[in-house]
Amino acid sequence: MNNGTVRASGPGQQPPAWRDACRAEAHKQALAEEQTVWKTVPEQVVPFHHRWEHVQAVVKLAVWLAAETGADAEVAEAAAWLHDVCKGEANHGVRGAERARQLLAGTDFPVSKVPYVADAIARHAGLYRKPGAAPLTPLETAVLWDADKLTKVGIQALAYALSTASFQGMTLDERRQDMLDFTRTVLSRTVASMNTAPARALAAERYRDMVAFLETWQGEEAVIQDVSLEQSGARRSGNG
Repeated sequence: MNNGTVRASGPGQQPPAWRDACRAEAHKQALAEEQTVWKTVPEQVVPFHHRWEHVQAVVKLAVWLAAETGADAEVAEAAAWLHDVCKGEANHGVRGAERARQLLAGTDFPVSKVPYVADAIARHAGLYRKPGAAPLTPLETAVLWDADKLTKVGIQALAYALSTASFQGMTLDERRQDMLDFTRTVLSRTVASMNTAPARALAAERYRDMVAFLETWQGEEAVIQDVSLEQSGARRSGNG
């Protein structure tokens, strides 16, 4: 859809109230999830604000994709802010869509656009789609799906993933192998599932960079993988 006037906020202009409301809700839910994942209390510093970092990246990508594709910018941005407000719950996309409807109803967001925001959120879940599946419609739903998945691919995505709680306690070798396996078996399908041309191009570029980085990392480890610290120590003690 693109049947409404986008009310952009430029220098000297007040941002729309709906943006502040969406951002505040997204931040509140992100912090709550992060404290649960990292097992912290409000007084403690969360080691990595993984959800908030993700949401902000999705918003930027959604706004960019909307400009590149002609999708409605307000729908794309609102959906991006709110797409994970129910993360951690069963059917978080559907639940998030319901929460978005409730939240936006109390703001200045155009009433006619709320169903498009809800549809995009309800259908954004999943890391890949069926091979050969037609692009999602309407365009705003495709934009949110692509923006969300683009955050999973690339060098920055690696830095993000390796900073999350799921990798705590793993060796560097285990982290590299886990990421390389995931990249080849899952993210390759994510890249093939992109809906829009700009997302397909960017995903392909990021995927190449990601694989190259992981293979370079693998090459560094290969140089010393046959070195035994026990044997090395034995030789030193024997010659001492």
